[in-house]
Amino acid sequence: MSPKLTYFLILLLLLVAFALRLGHLLAGIFHIDEYISMLAAQMTAQKGGPIFPSGLFYHQGLLLSYLAAPLLQSVGFREEIARWPSLLAGVLAVAAFYHAGRRLFQTSLAGLLALTLATLDPEMIVWSARMRMYALAGLLMLLALYFLAQGLLFRPNRFDRLIGVGCYFAAILAHSVVVVALPVWTLAFGACLLADRRTFKPDWQRQKALILELLFVGVVLAAGVVFAVGGQIPFLSPPAAESSSGPGSSAGGLAGVFAKFLDPGLGWNRIDDFIYIYTADEYWPLLILSGVSLGLALAALFRRRLTPRDLAALLLGLIFILTIAELGLALASTWRKTRYLFILCHPAVLLLAADGLARILEFLGRFLFLRPPTTDPFGKLRTDRRPLNRNSLLPTPYFLLPFLGVILIAGFWAEPALDAGLAQGTGNYNTAFRWVEAHWQEGDRVMTVHPSAAYLYLGRSDYYATQGTARVFVDDESEEEVDRYVGSTLVDSVEGLNTALESPRLWFVVDQDRFFNRYEPFFIQQVFAQMDLRHETGRVLVFLSHPYPRPVPPEPAKIVAANFSDLIELAGYTLDLAAVAPDRTVQLGLYWRPLATHFQHPYKVFVQLRNEQGQTVAQADHFMYEGLLSGSVLGQLKQQQEWLRDTADLALPENLPSGSYDLFIGLYDPATFERVPLSADASGENAVLLATISIP
Repeated sequence: MSPKLTYFLILLLLLVAFALRLGHLLAGIFHIDEYISMLAAQMTAQKGGPIFPSGLFYHQGLLLSYLAAPLLQSVGFREEIARWPSLLAGVLAVAAFYHAGRRLFQTSLAGLLALTLATLDPEMIVWSARMRMYALAGLLMLLALYFLAQGLLFRPNRFDRLIGVGCYFAAILAHSVVVVALPVWTLAFGACLLADRRTFKPDWQRQKALILELLFVGVVLAAGVVFAVGGQIPFLSPPAAESSSGPGSSAGGLAGVFAKFLDPGLGWNRIDDFIYIYTADEYWPLLILSGVSLGLALAALFRRRLTPRDLAALLLGLIFILTIAELGLALASTWRKTRYLFILCHPAVLLLAADGLARILEFLGRFLFLRPPTTDPFGKLRTDRRPLNRNSLLPTPYFLLPFLGVILIAGFWAEPALDAGLAQGTGNYNTAFRWVEAHWQEGDRVMTVHPSAAYLYLGRSDYYATQGTARVFVDDESEEEVDRYVGSTLVDSVEGLNTALESPRLWFVVDQDRFFNRYEPFFIQQVFAQMDLRHETGRVLVFLSHPYPRPVPPEPAKIVAANFSDLIELAGYTLDLAAVAPDRTVQLGLYWRPLATHFQHPYKVFVQLRNEQGQTVAQADHFMYEGLLSGSVLGQLKQQQEWLRDTADLALPENLPSGSYDLFIGLYDPATFERVPLSADASGENAVLLATISIP
């Protein structure tokens, strides 16, 4: 391929990569942790360092915080501005894949294919458009891998080795998970040095220089490990943190840190998630192509005909396999997150897949009896090592192979790449808190599962609501548990929720996934009983407390048995007419038992108070859980044999005449107004007569 055509194709792919990533950047789709990184960058712009309002120094993504801070300082806070460092890192990574593929595998075909894979990789598109440290860490890991491979294996020299170590140290500053790659890379490079049968044989003078180099590298890597490991100490769970106080605290703290790293064990369930990532619909071809490249390299190794290209494939394959084994079989759950593969494995997998496809295309070219190469258009990579295999270069008839490879990759990945680049968000915590800000009144307070996002947009977060896993510190002054980022008071119980609801107006902002997964059913039901769902943006819910919030009792005061078509049973209720609020509302608590895990329609509850003439004088129709009742929630309640507590605020008219009133309950389909049949119905209208009450 002519240089002009090569450069044109590279430029075109880089423009496509930039456009796809920019599209996702502007789409308004946010990862839940982006707000933490944005707040860290904002604090860096204001304070000179990522020091959160709680006083926590946020070491994670330190390099990204300092890259984004000048942009936010110059133009003010905007989500798109904060994301630009990741975008630039992502595009640079795409370009770096071409250079790394071409140099490691000594053919521009592999470089172009690696460039194409990186351009259209949906994961790279998404992470390159997020204010998270993954794109930057991935770029630095790719550069570290390339320079260390050059400096240790292909053309041993001190400059490349030091550049590689520097990139690795910078990657640790970008994301501390990079430190777990150190033993894997040590084993992989050591195995490749043995396989290559080459060792350093300097004279004594050069050996002294090598010792100084090793000492320098050791100090740098030790500093990186201390930074990464030491940064985990503030994130120990409260029990581990408490165990590190008092006599022997240093040992306890160190043990707690290592407990966060190591949890060895065997079992398919420990590695299946990592394997499934690369056997999913979008990535299984990469796994096959990587297998082709690694298989041919192993074959060459066993035949003692290992070429530099085979050695590169062997190195990348070892890194991939050993990383999966380390994450799944040696490390604690804190470090076994599938998204870490993007930093630790993805560069190796994309390069291996590019080489595998390149080898298949080259074989196809020879199979079609294309003219053998006569020139070396790219130059030798290792003039002091083995000569290049000229049969792998691309002569004139081979010029179609790069286009064929690009077309194959685009045909498979164009649709998911366009889906990622053209996706549009429907709202998130940013739009939710901006809506709260627009409706904020003096004296309001805010509670959320995401204090960092609240502080970012409101400048405050009063309560941190979560149950189960709470990211908290113990405040030195109040001795209360507060969230680690902003210092919000922890609300982890119904009692704490009720205390927070004593404020004049309390906002609660939470996404649906965490709302139904991080809280106990009784907590969720108290929220629905005492707060109104005022706004939905995307999957984020905005609640506002009732003017007169009243907790729903844990158990019913009266027992009933009303079966609605074996879908759900009304088993009890509570009603206290003496507790009429100043706005003339009285709370009716309904206690349901789910009998099925799926409703054919989103049924609505009707509550009717009728006088002696059968006229409805008060009515409170509503959806259970504000229409958010899903099959999974029903299944969870049924499995736990937990009440589905539902409430209706019945507004009593002014000057309601004294007399007897009947309270009826039932279910109906709001689309057709057809009522759900009631077993053993005595009313003749598929309604339950709960009680006859007297109004004096």
